[in-house]
Amino acid sequence: MSWADLLPELQALILGRLEVADYLRFGAVCRSWCSTVAERPCLPKPQIPWLMLSDSTRDPDSRRFFSRPDQKMYKIHLPEIHGRLCIGSSEGWLITVDELSELHALNPLTGASLALPSVTTFFDVAGVVRDSDGRITDYVIGYDNLAEVPYEVEHMRVYYYLKAILDPSSAAVAVIHGEFNDLSFAHAGDESWTALQPPLPQIFCDIIFRKGLLHAVAISGALVVFDLDAPGSPVVVTCVERPHSQKWEQRGCCFNQKYLVGSPDGMDLFQVWRDSQWLPVDGKGWRESILPGDARMTVAFAIFKLDERRNEWSEVKDLGDLALFLGLNHSMALSAREFPELTSSSIYFTGGYRDGYEMDQRVIRDIGVFNLTDESFQPYDFHSIDSEWNWPPQIWFTPAPFSSMPTASSKP
Repeated sequence: MSWADLLPELQALILGRLEVADYLRFGAVCRSWCSTVAERPCLPKPQIPWLMLSDSTRDPDSRRFFSRPDQKMYKIHLPEIHGRLCIGSSEGWLITVDELSELHALNPLTGASLALPSVTTFFDVAGVVRDSDGRITDYVIGYDNLAEVPYEVEHMRVYYYLKAILDPSSAAVAVIHGEFNDLSFAHAGDESWTALQPPLPQIFCDIIFRKGLLHAVAISGALVVFDLDAPGSPVVVTCVERPHSQKWEQRGCCFNQKYLVGSPDGMDLFQVWRDSQWLPVDGKGWRESILPGDARMTVAFAIFKLDERRNEWSEVKDLGDLALFLGLNHSMALSAREFPELTSSSIYFTGGYRDGYEMDQRVIRDIGVFNLTDESFQPYDFHSIDSEWNWPPQIWFTPAPFSSMPTASSKP
């Protein structure tokens, strides 16, 4: 019996048991099998995120993705993002910044893309400066009551954006950007970015889509929840004060990065605090300030869970069977029962900063696994990577073999 003789229901059952890499190989075998995937796309089983590595100067039109479960490196030809920086990944999509600081959304496995509004439509971009040939040399950044400041194109590309995420179900993209980590969003088909205004000024550091709403956490730990699809204009649904932890305050941890993570079933919301310090070249002791050759490494995490009825945070010391993935990706949680390759009650992290140190192409990248049970750190074990692949910084990527992005006309 050949593949074509199998009932469609049986074909779907088989395809649904494949890993993403095997699913892609299946479609490449022959035209008949390729048409099966195209006509009856079937989500393969859920995946542990791949680690997207940096450009290689030997093949700048490709990116490499490391899959930990099968200990394999996958090379994908992606000339579309040659030379671009990646500032976010969400459900199989990458958000990248090109040489003129314009944003693009791409599914690297399918080639599907989403047009995004121009950088010149952000509320704080007052204009551009062009040379005699008409090429953009600077963007002019301006705020109310503050003098306008020119940003050179390369400086704008590297430092203007903090993070971007995408919600395939609503075709919405949210971006943290600008000198004060402001928040803006756009839907597919929009011609400009819309600024989001919290009740009080906030310096945002992470965002996630959850239950159809945009959740944003500030560096203070305050939570603001927006409904982007409210009639007329976006509205603030909820504001929650920062968590408090006497233990961590006594330890003197500054927790210079914060994340939001939803549980796999969508029922729980966690806030994760991350503290980093400077490690000298000799590896002996920690420093609070940087000296030449030092490496910034994560030294502590604190996790809080939101009681949504009381709008209060409480610290948790055990994540049960959950494993969190944090960095420039849309933060996510997976069950170690469903994925036995993962360590339960752990955090898998990559660098999550976009500052002068993180944007240095020569630095040691902060990638590892934190075990909440014994508070231990382990390096994330992936194949030996050439130093030339150290830029741009690595990012978690969840492969999706076909696009689920709605068109502009089908958005809510």
